[in-house]
Amino acid sequence: MSKLVFAAFLALALLRHGSHGSGQDRVAIFSNINIDEGQTAGDVACAFCTVTIKGDVAGDVAVLFGTISADPDRTISGDVALLFSTLHLGDNDRINGDLASALSTTDIPASASVRGDRAVLSSGLGLALLAVPIVILASIIGLILFLVRRNRYPYPV
Repeated sequence: MSKLVFAAFLALALLRHGSHGSGQDRVAIFSNINIDEGQTAGDVACAFCTVTIKGDVAGDVAVLFGTISADPDRTISGDVALLFSTLHLGDNDRINGDLASALSTTDIPASASVRGDRAVLSSGLGLALLAVPIVILASIIGLILFLVRRNRYPYPV
């Protein structure tokens, strides 16, 4: 359930394309987000971008069709959500919340840690799950077309 709430947060953040929160939140579409050394960002949400973390993140990070790249010894205090994205963590990096990754690649060294739950939907399985509804819909349309056309033409005798 918390993953669904976090996905809703990402959608709202991307729709409003700005921040009225703590002043440290970062939202971007088609532009990169850089958190420099010594800076602390709040929540970070972006689509079609790259998030470079050289400082720390005090909130959540959500990326759609992008990349998260963190230098060694960095901390993300909240959750991390990825969809069609790439995550590169450095040595001794720490995610204090959950990690949700769907149809994405994750590069997490052994020295990095995720304190919360990990929910990872790999690319192969994810694409198969996306194909199932399409196949069902195509089958229903094919059945309807077959039933309609069957009554149009006379049956050969």
